[in-house]
This record gives sequence, structure tokens and C-alpha cells, in this order.
Amino acid sequence: MANLKDGIYQGQGSGNRGEVKVSVTVKDNKITDVTIDQQDETSGISTAALKKAPKLIVEHQSYNIDAVTGATISFQAVQKAVRDAVSKAGDPSGLDQKVDLRNTEKKFNGEDYRNVNPDNLQFEDQTDVLVIGAGAAGLSASITARQKGASVICLEYTSSYMLSDMTLSGGYYNAGGGTSLQKSQGIKDTKENWNNYLKAVGQGYEDAGMRETIVEHGAEDYEWLAGEVGVNFQEVQEIGNEEAMKDYATPAARSHLTVEKSGYGLSKPLYNKAKEVGTKFIFNITAENLITDENNNVVGVHTNKGNYRAQSVIIATAGFSRNKEMLKSFAPDFAVGESYGSIRQMGDGITMGAEIGAKLKDMWMPIANSIGTQSGDNVCIGPLCTAWTKPYIWVGTDAKRHFREDMYFEYASKKIASLDQGYVWLIFDEGMANEMPAAFSAPAPSPHLKREVEDGYFKKADTIKELAQQINLNPEVLEQTIKKWNNDVTGGEDTEFNRQKDLTAFKAPFYAAKLAPSTPDMAGGLAINTKAEVLDNFDKKINNLYAAGSTTGGWRGMTYPGCGMGITNAVVFGRIAGESAATNVKVEADASSAASHM
Repeated sequence: MANLKDGIYQGQGSGNRGEVKVSVTVKDNKITDVTIDQQDETSGISTAALKKAPKLIVEHQSYNIDAVTGATISFQAVQKAVRDAVSKAGDPSGLDQKVDLRNTEKKFNGEDYRNVNPDNLQFEDQTDVLVIGAGAAGLSASITARQKGASVICLEYTSSYMLSDMTLSGGYYNAGGGTSLQKSQGIKDTKENWNNYLKAVGQGYEDAGMRETIVEHGAEDYEWLAGEVGVNFQEVQEIGNEEAMKDYATPAARSHLTVEKSGYGLSKPLYNKAKEVGTKFIFNITAENLITDENNNVVGVHTNKGNYRAQSVIIATAGFSRNKEMLKSFAPDFAVGESYGSIRQMGDGITMGAEIGAKLKDMWMPIANSIGTQSGDNVCIGPLCTAWTKPYIWVGTDAKRHFREDMYFEYASKKIASLDQGYVWLIFDEGMANEMPAAFSAPAPSPHLKREVEDGYFKKADTIKELAQQINLNPEVLEQTIKKWNNDVTGGEDTEFNRQKDLTAFKAPFYAAKLAPSTPDMAGGLAINTKAEVLDNFDKKINNLYAAGSTTGGWRGMTYPGCGMGITNAVVFGRIAGESAATNVKVEADASSAASHM
């Protein structure tokens, strides 16, 4: 139990943009108030975290709260600052008790909710369409279902819509076929050309129907986002494998970037639109089971806060890239490192669907075979190595290079997975540290990597020997590897692996970060058809159940098409799920009306 002296204490903790300073009021061995005195965090996603953190710390009397509230690093900076403050008040024992916001409510029971009589259950609320998840798919589905006349409740287990893959993404939406922005930039593209490209990178591993649906609706849904929803797009970039596939399709820029250059530029307008059209949101609630009647028709959802009834249920709960046990079973390459997606990706929706007989598809497939390095608790960032202009190499546990590093990230991920322990050390120097955040993908690291080094996720040293000791590599071998590299680049040629890009020599100080296969999320999950209806193991639809986004499988093929494609899939099939679910409600209503007149 804490033994604290009453008073007001100041503390500070490192965030992504500098120190976060707080004042903590202590009275009767409790934290009664937390005030943020100074912060320089990025506005947008960080705003919600900084607003919620003080309230949650006071409410739960703990500074050790799982950051399911938005910007993880900003939230954790507040927690570090509060810890610093209460340590000055005396003995803070007990205030470090771990709190998982997803499980603060007691489960009602361990009942089986399959094949029950729903009339025997108590429901907290009911609606036409129940959406589980407030990410790209869930928000798009909610808007569309409301616009089709259905009442909608959206359940989200975090305390904000701000913690989804969409929010944490770089702010891209991938669309071809001739969007208005493509045309304004003079980019020539057709639906046929885009489809040929997706077929080329898919190599037959993608579901043809889902691919054609994305091609058919991707461009029009871009116009919907830009026009009706109010997303501000800045430019279109070519960030994919277009050049490698030029024999199959004419290369064209398709990654549409928001003005904010962040997924916040997508999530905020979608959430505001969903609120505007009348979606009811319930946050801090965890869906646990689908409720089915005696005929296995889905009639609602059991949550940790009671039962909710609906005529149509849409699962949009993301994939399972944060669930280590599921990764070990289906995609072990990705169990080594960390996902750089949302921490909500635990496979809940996939498990719920499987429990009632839903078919699973492509569970081995990631959204992107990418690479990432852990930069904080539950935080992983992806180094954009192919765009770096300062020296870097990758070395295995033997302190040696094993292949050229300037390859497409899809191939690099597989190469790294094949090495001892499935990871490499990314070695670089202060040249790249000083080019932050351009050297990494979202979420951006701190300037000069100050916080990452301070927290111990990145290592920094003045000599190669010291760096090797910090990462448990053989100093002599690593020194020889760096010497060989520097000699080669002085001669203008990588004599080991014929690398073509970024042939520059290292200068002290040196940095190291563990680099492993990583992904924003997995791309396997529930099997759906082109109406977003969830299918069973006999490819028959499960009545009243729909799914979209990375909860589903089949939408991508062997190689990731390019930045923003995961968002495109979620928006396209989210809108389709919303329309199908609303139509299902109308069909049921019409049938009920007809029956009443017999």
C-alpha cells in the first residue's frame, strides 16, 4: 500500500516530441488530480491520449495502464511523469498495479451463447445493425448502414476511435482506375490496368471476386471519402511494386496521401461523419461471443457489459498481429518481433466467428510482409531503409551481413525470417538519427531518437565495440563487418552482395535496433463473399452476419500491392457490409410485415 505525503508534486517523462511535465496532487495516500503542465506532442492522435490519461490514472489509482486510449507513446509519457512525481511523495507501492482497460468489467458468466432461445436472454440494448469495431471498416459500415435507414450501434473496446490501424497508418488510401486526384496530376490509369496490376502481384492467391470488387468500387469510394466524408487528400504517390510488374500493367501512382500525412486525417472525418448521421457509439466494451438462435442465425453479441441484440451484426475487429499464440499457430515468422499496428489486434472477431462455424481463410498471410523495430511498449516502427541516404547495414546474430539490404520490404521480411532467431540488427549512424522522422514510417519516432535510446529500445555507442557489447554480438566480428563495408563503399562497390543504394561509410556515434518481420496486421480471417456476408465451412452464408477489413481473408494476394491497400479494402467492404446489413434489416422487416397480414 502506498505511503505518501499530502501535497502537489511535479514529474516529467519523455514523449515523442520532448518532455511531458505534470503536477500530481496527493491526498490520503491517493492520487486526486493529475494536471499536464507542459507537452509538445503532435496534435491530433496525441490530443485524445493526453486528455484521457490523467482521468484514467486518477480513476484506477495506477500509472501502469495499458494504453488503449490512442497515442501510445504520449500516453506512456504521462504515466512516466506521474511515476516520477509520486516517487517524490514517499512510497508509491501499489500505484504501479497493471490495469487492462479491456478487462476491468467482470464477465457475466461462462455460458455458451450458441443455439439459444434469445427470448430467454436479457439485452442491454437492441438495434437494426450492430457494428463491432470503430476502425476504417467499422466506421464506413456504420455510416452506410445509417444512410440506408438502419439504426446503428458501434461497439469499441478502447476508449476512443483513435486506436485503429487506420489512425496509426501513414494516411494513405490506395485507388486506381482514374480518380479525380490521379487525373489532376496527369496520371493515366484505368480499372483494367489496375486490375492487371493486382492480378500480377496477387499471383492467384487473392480471391478474384474480392479483387474485382475492390477495383470496381475503389475509385468511387475515394471520391466518397474526399467529397462526402471530408477527407483532405494532398497527392498521389507510387509506393508499391508497380515497376517490377510493368510487364503486366503500366505503372501508375495509386497511393493517395492525406494532407495530414497521417491516418488521423482519415479516422477523424470518418468518425465525425458517423456521429453526424446518428451512429450510437459505446466505448470501453469488449465483444466476447456471437449469440445465435436455434437455427444458428446470428441475433446479437454477448459482451463484458451485457448482451446486445441486432438484426444484422458486422464484425470489424481487425486481425491478430498482436496475438502471439495465434501468430505461432498460423504465421510464426511474425511472432519474433512486434506488430506496428494497433494493440487491439487480438483476433477477437475471428475467434467469435470461428466459434459458430465461420470459415477461415489465408490465416498465414500478413497485410504486408514488412520489417519493423520495437520503439516502445506495444509500439513498433518500420524503417524505410530503401529510401535512406545515410549508411546502414543489417547483421545477424553472428554479426555478419547475409544479403543486400536495398530490396523491396516484402522480400526483405522473408530473408530476415530465414536467419538464426528470425531477426537482424539494424546498424546505422547519427546521420539517420538526425533525419528523423523521415527515416521511419508511422508512428514517427522522437527527434534524434532521444526517447528510444533513453527507454532502451535503441542502442547508441561511440565505438563499434561498445555497441556490439550492448547487443550481445562478437565485437571483433562486428568491427570487421563495419570495416569491410567502409572499405567497399570507399571503392564504390559492395563486393559482398552487390548492393546498389546508399553506399556510404559509417561515422560515430553508432546506433543499433533489432529488426524483425513485422506487419500492420494480418490479412487472413473470416471468409466472406462479395456482399461481405460471412461464410461457413460449406461456403454458405451465416444468416445476419457480415465482416470487413483485416478481420477477413482473401482480399490480398502473394505480394502487398502498395501503401494504403489495407485501408482501401476496409473502406470498400465496410461500405458493402453496411449496405448488405441494412438491406437484411429491411428484408426481415418486410417479411415480418407480410406475415402480419396473412
